[in-house]
Amino acid sequence: MRSQKRKWYNFGRETLLRSGNYLSEPMFYAKKHGEPLQFPHYMWQWFCTTLGKTTEISKEPRWLNNYWLPGLVTLSILLWMYAGTLQWDINGSSNDYMVDVGEIQIALNLWGTIHYTGYPLFTILSALLTRVGLTVGLPPAAAASAAATVWSLLGLAITYRILWQLTRGEHGIAALTILVIGLVETFWVHSVVAEVYSFSLFLVALALFMVIRLVEHWNKRDWLILMFVLGTGAAHHRLLVLLAPCAIIPIIPTWRKHCPIRLTWVLYSVIAFLVPFSAYLYLPFRAIQHALWVYGRPGTWSGFWAQFLGMEETRGLLKIPSNYQQWLVNLRFLVEQLGHQLPLPVSLAGGIGLILLTRRQFWTGLALIGTYMAFSAFTVVYPCAVWAPATLMPSLLVLALGCAYLFHWLAIQWAPARWLAWIGLLALSFTMFKTNLPSVWRLVRDPSGREVIQILSPLKSSNVPGKHIVALPWGGSFFAAAYGLHVTGELGGFDLVDHRADFRSIVNKDGKILTPAFNLGNWPLNWWTDLLGEAHYSSAAPGVAVISRDDLYESISPQTNFDLGNGMRIRTVEMRWETENRLWVTIYWEKMTAVESDYRVGIHLVQVPYTHSDRDILAQADSLNPVSGWYPITQWKIGEIVRDDYMLARPVKTSPIAVRIGMYQIDQDNNLVNTEWLSLDVPKDTQ
Repeated sequence: MRSQKRKWYNFGRETLLRSGNYLSEPMFYAKKHGEPLQFPHYMWQWFCTTLGKTTEISKEPRWLNNYWLPGLVTLSILLWMYAGTLQWDINGSSNDYMVDVGEIQIALNLWGTIHYTGYPLFTILSALLTRVGLTVGLPPAAAASAAATVWSLLGLAITYRILWQLTRGEHGIAALTILVIGLVETFWVHSVVAEVYSFSLFLVALALFMVIRLVEHWNKRDWLILMFVLGTGAAHHRLLVLLAPCAIIPIIPTWRKHCPIRLTWVLYSVIAFLVPFSAYLYLPFRAIQHALWVYGRPGTWSGFWAQFLGMEETRGLLKIPSNYQQWLVNLRFLVEQLGHQLPLPVSLAGGIGLILLTRRQFWTGLALIGTYMAFSAFTVVYPCAVWAPATLMPSLLVLALGCAYLFHWLAIQWAPARWLAWIGLLALSFTMFKTNLPSVWRLVRDPSGREVIQILSPLKSSNVPGKHIVALPWGGSFFAAAYGLHVTGELGGFDLVDHRADFRSIVNKDGKILTPAFNLGNWPLNWWTDLLGEAHYSSAAPGVAVISRDDLYESISPQTNFDLGNGMRIRTVEMRWETENRLWVTIYWEKMTAVESDYRVGIHLVQVPYTHSDRDILAQADSLNPVSGWYPITQWKIGEIVRDDYMLARPVKTSPIAVRIGMYQIDQDNNLVNTEWLSLDVPKDTQ
């Protein structure tokens, strides 16, 4: 009986190899190496495949077959790692990885639209996933990030299936390879933040999987699916157009052999490719609905095409190197980027593996090498068009596939090489985890976005008269403010505009415009003076500056009238407890006479009437100049009244009795030169 099985085994394997149908070869390879597979089951599968039948082979669902188990374990490990590093709050990092993350976090929560080229299909599907995340209790920012995690894990699952097929059933090598891929910096980052490149990974992996299927076995349905996937990629990100020739050219020989090229079939293929572009109707649809978050003007014909074609990018970023030296610089840039993501020996091993694959499966190897070359070449020609680590994700994916194939080839030549490959992949995974975790953690836990919300939150209760319009440049701070205003509702009491607004018209109409004080470094006083003709600073809340053409506080009554003795006086002071331990102090300074030099502001929360040492000061909010350090008193007009706001944090279990306010200078000997100090009792309301 055993010899009869061996006879049928050898006959089946030889017939299979002669037929060129390698899809089922792993079952024979596994049987040969002693894996617990039932031979008659797979012979029946081979006959069904050969005869084109659809007979049910196994009662077990295909997704529960044993070969998926190592991949599921690895994906579970990656899910655990991604969950631990998921971006939980609004993005605050200005790193190039994170430039658009805040915008996408908002768009997915508000069913909005994203910058060029719109990414409508990603937006629609990811917004649905974000809704699921919100339903299970995730914060809005985390729900948007989790959508990216889903796309990445799906892409890696498909990659595992590709690896399993390329390596003829090497479960361990396939599983450990996707662990390595998932821990590459660019893959890890784009799996835990709201970005479009996780969806790109999913589409690239799916396209390569369909290409390998079609190279080995022609199927009209698979061809149309591939055309749809390629069209989805092109509609999603124009960069993925590079996949089309890499995917189609290797399939042409199989296509011509099994399916004569007819006009109707070409037409079906074109339709399948173009169908995903219908998702672009989402952009004008949301614009017509006056959605809260719409990028550009997709509701107009010109605005729609500008976004569809990505004109903002093509005008300034798609520049071909002009000389030989620039080509060398760009080539060096490519090598540096690849080396930063994968160690050089791994990249070399991947290249060798791709060459070996091409020698044995020419068209499959050609598809993978073409993909690597296409995206690498784009990085060399247009290094600034798209963030390079994102551009190179398909190239890195292909190198990992080649590396796995090399290990598979070595394991066939020398059995112990399989164990060495496992050990090497595990060691590489650990090294990449240890190396990339700190940088990923810094990106996803950057508190800058939350700090912007905290700065703007007092505007809800600010007593500055009139309408409040806050201006911020388009970018991370703007996204944080919009997130708090439109998504979570933490902020209120103001309207938000970006740097493209007509500031002159706003000031003419409302008398002022607000911005976080840290932003005055981008828009300094002389810039405002050139724009408005005359400009003055004051404040609306701690850390929030007001820019106006006129003095806004001439009518403030002089309730305090404390002369500092340096040509300045404190006209009025207002204090109130914002929370139990946060005291909001508003000072109205008045310039009485000309001042020869600038003074620093001192404001102290003290526990004794007169301080004798630093131990008597419970908290302080000193500033280089009034208005968060941005408005030196030498630039004021005589008689100008300036509002200045500070927040003092009372330490726990302390009993402050007074707030002391004054000005001081530091002389050449590093000694303090003080003005008179005003001491006021703290309000008793909330203390």
